[in-house]
Amino acid sequence: MGEGLCPFAHPVFNTLRIDVCDSSDLEELTMVFMNVLREVADADPQQLPTALFVTPNALDDFDEYWNWSLICDNLLVQMGYEGLLQLATFHPDYLFEGEDDDDMSHFTNRSPFPMLHIIREADIEEALASVRHPDRIPERNRQHMRRLGKEGLLQRMPALAQSRVFQERDSTSEQPDS
Repeated sequence: MGEGLCPFAHPVFNTLRIDVCDSSDLEELTMVFMNVLREVADADPQQLPTALFVTPNALDDFDEYWNWSLICDNLLVQMGYEGLLQLATFHPDYLFEGEDDDDMSHFTNRSPFPMLHIIREADIEEALASVRHPDRIPERNRQHMRRLGKEGLLQRMPALAQSRVFQERDSTSEQPDS
């Protein structure tokens, strides 16, 4: 948020809900996720506009996480929340397809633990209405992270040095083109 990567984060930061599911069982994770999704959808948007669903004990493998996130996105549609909510994906090993493994652009979608961000589409639309060239946000964010560099990022967030975000990663996995 401090780097301005997400144009809709600041207005909802004080009401951000963070749900941590410690389970390593994918079925249980999915059930808990569905409950959180339902709670966000049913809540007053002023009281609960957004939520992070964090899985610190599961989904370490990016491919497994990515497949699970696709299932969660499908569940969102099946539950009737398409057009109301959407998901953003974050993982310690996030890599954009076509980018060098050590490119700083990956840090726009890296997080210390695997997580899904449940976002209200109305909040996104409202935030994007005030942003010049919203279609350029992903590339602007990637360029910003490249300018910032590893040292700049660690100066702003020193705890990342000890997190999985900066661990060596397996570069043989297929990664999304997000």
